[in-house]
Amino acid sequence: MAEILWPWGAAATASLTATGTQAITIGDNLTIIDGVTTQATGNRTINLTIGSVIAAGALLFVKSKTNGTETTVFGTGFTAATITGESGKTYTQGFVYDGTTFKPLGGASKID
Repeated sequence: MAEILWPWGAAATASLTATGTQAITIGDNLTIIDGVTTQATGNRTINLTIGSVIAAGALLFVKSKTNGTETTVFGTGFTAATITGESGKTYTQGFVYDGTTFKPLGGASKID
Protein backbone atom coordinates (compact mmCIF):
# COMPACT_ATOMS: atom_id res chain seq x y z
CA MET A 1 0.00 0.00 0.00
CA ALA A 2 1.35 3.42 -0.96
CA GLU A 3 1.82 6.16 1.62
CA ILE A 4 -0.86 8.88 1.50
CA LEU A 5 0.84 12.22 0.90
CA TRP A 6 -0.33 15.73 1.72
CA PRO A 7 -2.88 17.23 0.87
CA TRP A 8 -4.86 14.01 1.46
CA GLY A 9 -2.68 12.90 4.36
CA ALA A 10 -1.10 14.84 7.20
CA ALA A 11 1.94 17.06 6.62
CA ALA A 12 5.31 15.53 7.49
CA THR A 13 7.21 16.97 10.43
CA ALA A 14 10.85 16.96 11.49
CA SER A 15 12.69 18.45 14.47
CA LEU A 16 16.06 20.16 14.72
CA THR A 17 18.62 19.55 17.45
CA ALA A 18 20.19 22.48 19.31
CA THR A 19 23.31 22.77 17.16
CA GLY A 20 25.21 21.30 14.24
CA THR A 21 24.35 19.77 10.89
CA GLN A 22 20.78 18.53 10.54
CA ALA A 23 20.07 15.84 7.91
CA ILE A 24 16.39 15.78 6.93
CA THR A 25 14.72 13.63 4.30
CA ILE A 26 11.80 15.24 2.48
CA GLY A 27 9.26 12.57 1.60
CA ASP A 28 5.99 14.52 1.51
CA ASN A 29 4.61 17.48 -0.42
CA LEU A 30 4.30 19.53 2.79
CA THR A 31 6.95 19.37 5.49
CA ILE A 32 7.22 21.44 8.67
CA ILE A 33 10.64 21.62 10.33
CA ASP A 34 10.48 22.51 14.04
CA GLY A 35 13.52 24.34 15.34
CA VAL A 36 11.57 26.01 18.16
CA THR A 37 10.85 23.14 20.58
CA THR A 38 14.62 22.67 20.86
CA GLN A 39 16.06 26.20 20.77
CA ALA A 40 19.38 26.73 18.96
CA THR A 41 22.41 27.04 21.23
CA GLY A 42 24.84 27.02 18.30
CA ASN A 43 24.77 27.42 14.55
CA ARG A 44 22.59 24.94 12.65
CA THR A 45 22.88 23.82 9.03
CA ILE A 46 19.91 22.07 7.42
CA ASN A 47 20.78 19.63 4.62
CA LEU A 48 17.96 17.97 2.71
CA THR A 49 17.63 14.68 0.93
CA ILE A 50 14.71 15.12 -1.45
CA GLY A 51 12.68 11.97 -2.08
CA SER A 52 11.81 10.79 -5.57
CA VAL A 53 8.05 11.34 -5.02
CA ILE A 54 8.52 15.08 -4.39
CA ALA A 55 7.21 17.16 -7.27
CA ALA A 56 7.70 20.80 -8.19
CA GLY A 57 5.39 22.88 -6.02
CA ALA A 58 6.05 20.96 -2.78
CA LEU A 59 6.12 23.21 0.29
CA LEU A 60 8.50 23.37 3.24
CA PHE A 61 8.23 25.54 6.35
CA VAL A 62 11.07 26.10 8.82
CA LYS A 63 10.63 27.54 12.34
CA SER A 64 13.80 28.42 14.26
CA LYS A 65 14.32 29.96 17.71
CA THR A 66 17.76 31.08 18.84
CA ASN A 67 19.43 31.63 22.19
CA GLY A 68 21.53 34.48 20.77
CA THR A 69 22.89 35.30 17.33
CA GLU A 70 23.13 31.69 16.12
CA THR A 71 22.61 31.12 12.41
CA THR A 72 20.34 28.80 10.48
CA VAL A 73 22.18 27.88 7.28
CA PHE A 74 20.19 26.37 4.43
CA GLY A 75 22.60 23.88 2.87
CA THR A 76 22.06 20.97 0.49
CA GLY A 77 18.66 21.00 -1.18
CA PHE A 78 18.11 24.74 -0.72
CA THR A 79 18.92 27.91 -2.61
CA ALA A 80 18.41 30.42 0.21
CA ALA A 81 20.10 32.99 2.42
CA THR A 82 21.22 32.29 5.99
CA ILE A 83 19.08 33.51 8.89
CA THR A 84 20.95 35.15 11.77
CA GLY A 85 18.90 35.01 14.94
CA GLU A 86 18.42 37.28 17.92
CA SER A 87 18.27 36.26 21.56
CA GLY A 88 14.98 34.47 22.30
CA LYS A 89 13.42 35.30 18.91
CA THR A 90 11.64 32.98 16.49
CA TYR A 91 12.02 33.17 12.72
CA THR A 92 9.93 31.42 10.08
CA GLN A 93 10.73 30.83 6.43
CA GLY A 94 8.62 29.20 3.73
CA PHE A 95 10.02 27.43 0.67
CA VAL A 96 8.70 25.94 -2.57
CA TYR A 97 10.38 23.16 -4.54
CA ASP A 98 11.11 24.06 -8.17
CA GLY A 99 12.09 20.54 -9.21
CA THR A 100 15.74 21.07 -8.24
CA THR A 101 15.97 22.84 -4.85
CA PHE A 102 13.72 24.53 -2.31
CA LYS A 103 13.56 28.30 -2.93
CA PRO A 104 12.30 30.90 -0.43
CA LEU A 105 8.74 32.21 -0.76
CA GLY A 106 9.96 35.59 0.52
CA GLY A 107 12.19 36.83 3.31
CA ALA A 108 12.37 35.22 6.74
CA SER A 109 9.89 36.65 9.25
CA LYS A 110 10.56 37.35 12.93
CA ILE A 111 7.31 36.38 14.66
CA ASP A 112 7.98 37.32 18.30
